[in-house]
Parts: sequence; structure tokens; C-alpha cells
Amino acid sequence: MSCSASAPAITSSTSRRATGPARRTVTSLLDPIAYPAAELVALYHERWELELTFDEVKTHTLERAEALRSQAPTRVEQEVWGLLLAYNLLRLVMSRAAPRAAVSPLRLSYRHALLALRGFWHTAWLSPPGVLPRRLEALLDELALFVLPERRPRRYPRAVKIKMSNYPRKRPRRRRIRVK
Repeated sequence: MSCSASAPAITSSTSRRATGPARRTVTSLLDPIAYPAAELVALYHERWELELTFDEVKTHTLERAEALRSQAPTRVEQEVWGLLLAYNLLRLVMSRAAPRAAVSPLRLSYRHALLALRGFWHTAWLSPPGVLPRRLEALLDELALFVLPERRPRRYPRAVKIKMSNYPRKRPRRRRIRVK
């Protein structure tokens, strides 16, 4: 049986940068002019930033909750939109604090910024309206202190993590055949 004409072809190309090792890209995008290898490698790193964003939302913003609280589909949609709005507003505040530390907004700690902003909102209602602009400036100064070190390039391949449990795994018992 031969391969069908609709099966995707896979190609491999190598891109070299001035510094660092050569990068090998394996893809089904066959046109090297439309899809240069260097651009595909750069897009891979952008994709990794998106994965980190999903981690920030799921791990820190939702505090490792396994599911959304809402039951009805319209409420789930509303909750997701609210979560995205909160994430983008926090990133906006972080982008305003980043120039104070002279770094990229991605270098500020999302977790610490989230905790600081939550603390700010929990106490903001106690402050008179005339004090809020000064408190907001103090918040931005505080966020500028949460600078993370430069990210190292990703070195390890993707792998599926095994969920940790206190209970043993269920496995079928093997029958032992006794040979006489």
C-alpha cells in the first residue's frame, strides 16, 4: 500500500545564529522561502512565552484550581472573559512598572505582582480618593522591585508529567506460569 497524496510531507532545516549552536527545525511547512527556518525557531520561542502565560493564569491567578466555579455555559464564558481581563489588566500595570526598573515587563515576577495588586485592591477602599494616585505610584515602585533574572534558553524536550499520588497505581496482576 502506498502513501496517500494527502499525507503531509515533513522536512528538516537548520538555522545558524551568530552565537550559540545550530537549531534544527522539523516541520511540515515545505516552502523554505515562505517559512524560513530562523523565523520558525523564533516562533517556537514565542510559543514558549504563550505556554508560560497559560501557566501564570492556571497556576497563579486561579491558584491551581482544577476547574472554573461556574456551571452554566454562559457563566463559564463570563468567568473566562473576566479571567482574561484580570490577566491583561495586571500585565498593563506591570508594563507601567517595568520602565522604573529599566527592564522588559516579562522580567517582572507575575506572582509577586499579582499578590501586590491583590493587596492593593483589598486596602484601596480604606483610602480617601485623593490618596489613591500616590498609592498607585507606590504600587508601581513596589512592582519594579520584583525583577526576575534573565531567562535561560530552554534545553529540555517536552515530556508528560506523571501526576503524583499517595496511593499505589492500579495495575493488572500478572499470572505466573510455573514451569515443571
